[in-house]
Amino acid sequence: MTTTPGTVTTKGAPDPAAPVRRHVLEHAFLPVMTLRESALANNTAVMQAYVERHGLLFAPHMKTHMAPALAARQIAAGAWGVTVAAVQQAMVAWEHGIHRIVVANEVLDPTGLAWLASRRAADPEADVLCWVDSPAGVEAGRAAQDAVDGDLHVVVEVGFPGGRTGVRTAQQARDLAQLAHDRGLSLRGVAGYEGGLPDVHAARAYVEGVLAVAAAVRPLVEAPRALLSMGGSAWFDGVVDAVAARPDDLDVLLRSGASLTHDDGFYAERTPFGRHPDEGSLLAAIEVWGRVTSCPEPGLALVAVGKRDISFDEGLPVVRSVRSVRHVGPGGAAGVVPVAPDPGAVTVTRLDDQHCYLALADGAPGLAPGDVVVFGISHPCTVFDKWRQVTVIDDDETVLDTIATWF
Repeated sequence: MTTTPGTVTTKGAPDPAAPVRRHVLEHAFLPVMTLRESALANNTAVMQAYVERHGLLFAPHMKTHMAPALAARQIAAGAWGVTVAAVQQAMVAWEHGIHRIVVANEVLDPTGLAWLASRRAADPEADVLCWVDSPAGVEAGRAAQDAVDGDLHVVVEVGFPGGRTGVRTAQQARDLAQLAHDRGLSLRGVAGYEGGLPDVHAARAYVEGVLAVAAAVRPLVEAPRALLSMGGSAWFDGVVDAVAARPDDLDVLLRSGASLTHDDGFYAERTPFGRHPDEGSLLAAIEVWGRVTSCPEPGLALVAVGKRDISFDEGLPVVRSVRSVRHVGPGGAAGVVPVAPDPGAVTVTRLDDQHCYLALADGAPGLAPGDVVVFGISHPCTVFDKWRQVTVIDDDETVLDTIATWF
């Protein structure tokens, strides 16, 4: 038997007999991951207004969700393009009509580099870039460029000691930029990632150093405008502060990806909008819905949601609400009663592969097998990759759309 994405065999897909407009729990196979349309619309508008207010370009990181439908809404709102982490992700974006792409890593695979170097031959209006952080990356890029008679556009990645990738010193960055230029690659500027730093103050100091490198290598950039790319989703206000006095011919491209969906944990605690509420606010869009399957002892309930369904690497899920399912009416039809537990009354204590352990405090709403628990998450990236179909809902929990992810 063969199946196609979106059939009943795909996790997150509804019953094929389900009407287009229905409550999310009608004709549903749980667990299911949902996105609130109102939060997506708010977050898209808030981030685009933010970058425009500060004179930045925006290429949100598509690796967060790998959902072309979500990337398309951000581009329609004014985003320059998208960021990805790998060539395969860039190919997904390209095949869905997105031809402004930043690959935010050094690429050493010859096949991937050849594909990147050939993009302008496929579409003269395309703008596709990747990063380099070593002489090996420059030489691999030159070889791929020669192999396809193409044009590889690169930026030099500037890291920091103990951080992720990128050259560690300003002198190394200048030397690598000179090598890229001398070897015939199209040098566009510099890039970095401040998200791994402990706070916004450290992020600002680091970005100021990268800005100084951008100025030093500017004579090697033959394009009319140079590029500086930065931006996780935690300290991008430090980026804004650091580049406030940038040269007029330098474009700053922000890559913050988790801002589209936000969360109820890691980024909720760190978002720049918490430090600058006058700039706007983000709303958590992601929920994962699961059914209580066992209440084996007082104070404990088990929900059929686990590590294969929900993120846990940056903190356990939180309980946002409960849908208490009770049989009501003369015919015994199932009714769904929303319940909002007090904070801490129902707590996630542990996840197995496909089970979630809930601790119920005294006074917490009594759960019973069949009830539905709605979870908020921490870290959007590692929940999206568990789903191939994601349901978009209105605030009354009516299904509006089902979108696909491409991992």
